[in-house]
Parts: sequence; C-alpha cells; structure tokens
Amino acid sequence: MQFAAKIKKLIKLSNWYPFYNFFYEHVSLNDRMILLESRSGSALESNILAVLRELNQDRYKHFQIILSVRKQAEKSIRKKLQYYGIHVDKMIYTGTHCYYYYLSRAGYLVNDTTFPGRFIKKEGQVYLNTWHGTPLKKMGRDNRSEIISMGNVMRNLLCADYLVFPNEYMEEKMAGAYMLQELYRGTVLQEGYPRNDIFQYPEKGAALKKRSGLEDKRLIAYLPTFRGNFNQVEEKEFIHVLKQSLETWDRNLQEQDLILVKLHPFVRAEIDFREYSHIRVFPEEWDTNEGLNACDVLITDYSSVMYDYANSRKKIILYTYDLDDYMGSRGIYDDITVYPFQMAHTAGEVVECLSRPGGEPDELFMQRYSTYEDGNSASRICREVFGKESCCRKHLYKGDGKKNILIYGGDLALNGITTALGAMLRELDREKYHYFVSFRSSCLKDAPERLNRIPDKVDFYPLASEMNMDFLSMSAYALWMKFGWNIPCIKRLLDRLFDREWRKHFGGCDFSHVVHYNGYERYMTFLLQKAPCEKTIWVHNDMPQEIRTKQNQSGPLLHLAYQTYDHVVAVSEDILDGIYRISGRKDNVLVIGNFHEYQEVIKRAEAPVTFDNSTVSNVSLEKVQEILESDADKFINIGRFSPEKGQERLIEAFDRYWEKYGNAYLFMIGGTGSLYEDMRKLAGTKKSSDRMIIIKSMSNPMPVLKKCDLFLLSSYYEGLGLVLLEADTLGVPVAACDAPGPRGFLREYGGLIVESSMEGLLNAMEEYRCGNVHVLHVNYELMNQVSRKKCEQLFAGKL
Repeated sequence: MQFAAKIKKLIKLSNWYPFYNFFYEHVSLNDRMILLESRSGSALESNILAVLRELNQDRYKHFQIILSVRKQAEKSIRKKLQYYGIHVDKMIYTGTHCYYYYLSRAGYLVNDTTFPGRFIKKEGQVYLNTWHGTPLKKMGRDNRSEIISMGNVMRNLLCADYLVFPNEYMEEKMAGAYMLQELYRGTVLQEGYPRNDIFQYPEKGAALKKRSGLEDKRLIAYLPTFRGNFNQVEEKEFIHVLKQSLETWDRNLQEQDLILVKLHPFVRAEIDFREYSHIRVFPEEWDTNEGLNACDVLITDYSSVMYDYANSRKKIILYTYDLDDYMGSRGIYDDITVYPFQMAHTAGEVVECLSRPGGEPDELFMQRYSTYEDGNSASRICREVFGKESCCRKHLYKGDGKKNILIYGGDLALNGITTALGAMLRELDREKYHYFVSFRSSCLKDAPERLNRIPDKVDFYPLASEMNMDFLSMSAYALWMKFGWNIPCIKRLLDRLFDREWRKHFGGCDFSHVVHYNGYERYMTFLLQKAPCEKTIWVHNDMPQEIRTKQNQSGPLLHLAYQTYDHVVAVSEDILDGIYRISGRKDNVLVIGNFHEYQEVIKRAEAPVTFDNSTVSNVSLEKVQEILESDADKFINIGRFSPEKGQERLIEAFDRYWEKYGNAYLFMIGGTGSLYEDMRKLAGTKKSSDRMIIIKSMSNPMPVLKKCDLFLLSSYYEGLGLVLLEADTLGVPVAACDAPGPRGFLREYGGLIVESSMEGLLNAMEEYRCGNVHVLHVNYELMNQVSRKKCEQLFAGKL
C-alpha cells in the first residue's frame, strides 16, 4: 500500500513536468528563434527592452522573436510595445506549457534575471544574461543571508554563454559573489549596459521632455530602493517617512520644479499623488532610463540607478536617512559617502542640495563604475551574440590553476556527519583546492544557521530545485529503488533522467572531483554518479544494518554506487565488511578516519552551560546547572534519537543502577531523530525518572559533557561515534557496546567495550564505580595528519 501511495503522489505532483521533459528531450532547436524575458516576465524594461529594440532592426528580421510575459503584466507590456513601435512575433505566458515548449525550442535565450529552477539549457542553445544592475548591496556568498537562496541565480550565470559586465566594479563584485573566476567557462562581454546607451544622446532626453509638454520644467527623478526584505513594521515606517518627505518637498519646491516618483507597486498603492502640486508618478509608458535621460536631477538612496544615471553626467543626490540601519541589515560593497554626489539625511537637506551646485560624477567615478559605456553597447552585443561578429571587448576566466572539488554535505543538520565534514574542511589545506559545499536549498531554508558549521574559505553551491519529474521516469526510479529492476527500458529512463539533472544543476561547471560526503541521499547518489570526473562516496555507518534497522536505504542503489564510484571511503575498518557485502568489489574501497577538532572541542567546553531558544528539555536550565555542580555520578549519552542508538536499553540500565546505588543522574542529549518523545515517555515510566535529563538538542553540549563522569555509547551499530573522541578530549572516560565502528577504535586505544545489551551498559556503569574505566589520551593531532594526507592524495588523484 505504501508503494502504491507513493506512485499516486508522484502522479499528482507530476502535473506539467512531463510536458517540459518531453519538450527538452524531443523538440529540436530553432537557431532563428530568440526568447526574451525581463524580470521573470513581470515587466519589459531595462536591458531586455534595449536589446529587443535593437533586434527590431532590419538586419535581424530573419529571427522569430518570442517574448515571455506574466499574464498580469501583459496589458502594460503591450502598451509599452505600442509606445515604442516594437514588433514581437509571439507573446507567451511565463510558466505555462507553451512557455516550456519555447524554452526548449529557442536557439537563443536572453534574460536579465533568471529562468526558473527547473530550466535546463540544451546543448547548442546560446544564453545571454545581461543581469539588471550594478550591485551596491552585497550579493551571493558575500551576503550570508542570501547564500541559501542564491542557487538558481548562480546556476543561471554559470550556464550562460555570455555575461554582460558594464564596468570594472560590477565584474569584480559579481565574479566574487558567484565564484565566476573559479567556475564560469562562458564569455564575459565587457560592454556597457544596452539600457545606458540612451545617456550618450541628451538631445533625445530634450525631445522627450518637449513631447511631454515639460520643456519648461526642471525634472527631478526620485527612485528609492524597494525594501523588499522589510517586515511589516519596517515597511510601515518606510511609507511614513516617504509621505513626510514628499510633503516637505512639495511645500518647498520652486514653481518650475517637478518630481517624478518611481516606486514599487506595493508602495505606490499607499500614496495619493493627487495631493501634490509638484510631484507626479513617473510615466508608466516611459522606459526608466529613457525617462531619466530627460531628467535634470536624480534623487535615490542605494539603488543601482545611480550608476546608470551617472552616464548623463548630471546631478545626483543620495537621500540616505537610514544609512546605518540599511548597512547593518543588508551590507553594501562600497562606502557611498565618498562618492562625488551630494548626501542628504533629511528631506529638508534634499531641498538644500537642489539649490546648491555640485553632485555630478567625476572622472575617477566614471572610470570605475561606467568603464565600458559609450552609447553603442546594444548594437555591439547583438552583433556579437546573434550576428556572430567578433566586435565586443570580451575575455574568458581561466581559473587560478587550482582544482575545484564539489562536496555534497546533505542538510548540514546537527549530527556527526556534519561535525565530521566541518572538521575535515578545517583541517585540509584550503589553499590547495577550491572546495564547494553543496546542499539542497529546501532543506536549509528554515535553518540557515547550519551554514555556520562550514569554515571560512569554503564556497557554497546550493541546489535550487528538486527533481524534474515525469511519470515514466519517476516510476522507473521508484521500481528500481524498491526492487532493483535493472532491465534495459528502466536503465534508459534513469540514465536520461539523471543526465538531465546533472546538466540542470552543474552543466556549466568544471569540477575535477565530486564527493557524496553525506553518503545517504538517494537522489544525490544517482546524480553524482553522472559527474564527468572522479567520484567518491563516503560511508559513515554499517549500511547493511541501516537497511535492516531503519529501511532508509536502497540496497540496489548502494550496490550500484559502491560498484561505479571511483572511490568508496569508509570512516573505520569496522564497517568494511558491510561495504564488501553490498558492493562485491574491494579494489575501490579505502579507509580515511574522521578528523577530530580536538582544540575546538576544548574551546567549546569552556563556554557556560546554556539552552538555545529552540532547546526542548524535561528539566529547566537551572536544574541542569545544579545537577552538574553536584557530587552525584553523572552519566551521559549524546546522539540523535534514532532506533540504532539503543537509548531505550540505556534508560533501563540506568534505572537498575539507580535502584541499586542511588545518587546518580543520566543525561541524554540528541540532535536530530524522531524518537525524543518516545525516550522521554519511557524515562517517565521508571522509578528514576526524575534522575534522567532528556534534552532534544543543544547546539553546544560540550560544557555538559565536560562536567560528566562517564560517556556511554549504547548504539547497536555506528560508523565510529565522534562523540567518543569528544568525550576523551575533555578527559571523560568512555564505554561502548560491542558494535562495529566503536569496537575497533576502543580496541586500538584500550577503551572499555561491553556486551551489546542492557546488562552490558549496566556493567559499564558498575565498572566506572569500581574505578576501572579510564581516559584514553589519544594523539588526535597525529590521527588528523594521517587522514589529511589520505584526503589530499585522494583529491590529487593519487589513490
């Protein structure tokens, strides 16, 4: 029934996906068709409008022009097309079946933002991404809060054949934010923005002013940044300040002054412009930059429009009443207070600036922020991309000679795998290679703090979308996972499915090695198998036991992975037999022990005992602190609340110990896992229930661990159990049930191994009481050196 329910769910979720996958596979490219999209179809402006106007020249009349628009924006876009006399051959609604047909059909694609997460650039398609502005606000990896959501932007940039950078500053910031120097293999066009060509023709601005009956006015444009990430309180405050500013300006402007205000539609709806004598809405039919070319002054704050308008060489006023707050909440690349523009912190100061000379860009500013603007960019870019002429300033990124290593780390949850990954990345020489940690954005959107577990000088590669599903491929996927049916038709479907997925996520990148460090996720196991480079999968546990105990793995998939990946890395000798049984192959298997950040563990243990805001516990923090300072025996277990951890038998063993000896406490601290409530309820049935502290999770349990007397590993099986090493580092004796993983480690270093049972755990407590359990004193620096050498040999292709 469960299998049938999964199939039913897949059918429901598939919806239109089958159409897109079919189009991608079977619709041939038309090299005389150009699909353009501006702001995800919500507008027609900026660079896309300028490119579209250029494409209306006779020299491009053999191309079929397709324009993607959102239905709600169609009316305003048609109005703009009519205003400028622009012809398009077909208008399609963004996101529809028709849209995905043309996305698979057009030989040329042009965008100023991104195509959707499910988009896959086909072999032979030419993709021009112009982007939509010179960034002042920090982007991509430079803005910590944006890393999780940057995946679709990053992959769109990386798969584009051409990127347009209009100035030195923008190229520097965009290349850094999205790691283009390391990964991008397309062509950078060092050309001005097509939308900025208009500023080289002031006579066109004067003509627009005259046509609009405004030739006797001093036109002042006000274009503030939309605070799209504000909460309701902040947005309300922004609108309040905006209204006060407009009222101040309207009272104090000269008769010949007229302010044209361009706001986000959400904000514009809150303003009644009929109340003002000197203020109007920026005409909707005007292209923004064409209208700005007619204006005499620009007032803005942090918008990239300042860099565009600088090409007019006219006055700019930066109205930055909230500069400190804005920089603190978002972060900006440049110190705008040193720009050659006039600064105003109040609406009254703006009025004063309007009456004073100055505020025009100087030559140093123009060289850095308008480097390639000359009025002919739209023409040259179109000739280069669509006319196949070589007429643009351009270059390629060749990297710095370092190899790119992609490491899939899973959901970076609070568990041993993430701890081991962070330790490995900190211990490796991060100057030798470029390391990119990959994760699925959907898994971290509600827990962005998990990224903090990855060290500096490690980059990120978020996966922005889930699998492009269609019924046949997903049915083949489900059948293969369930039964391992490796018949030709299923194999063909799966090959096509994951070839598509690899191209979607990483098609524009150049990696020398990919690592499935998480080692568990089925989709990623299949996906990384398609990498056109060396492939390694890490094994952190006794996988045959995982299959039997939790049924969270597919035996056929693990067999395929361990057979076909170039390397299979076990974290301990103890789990090799399980790998061999699944794989049937030994020559590609090696052991690399987990790294251990012993110095970091010591440092974390010095912190005070605290709960996180999300901590759930059956006792208060104050009670925990009181117990830790007592002279009672304090036993501890740290590990996710999961079936393989054997915590139910530890609870029973402790209850018997307490009945016999008294004066003892048991701490159980989780991280992830679904059995917290089960363990809490089980503990509540015991006579010693008030002596058991069950904590669902703590970001830093080390201060608690340090104050305990004995660490007990109750697992039925493990890969190793990093917390054994953490306890030993803090001088806490350790004991473990006789299970693969900890068995080998404790035998090597003389730790206590007990029978894998409730009685064995009780025996471990009694051995401690008798003084027979001792600290191991392992040389962790030497252990890390051995693992570091093996890892670097692996990534160098020497294993």
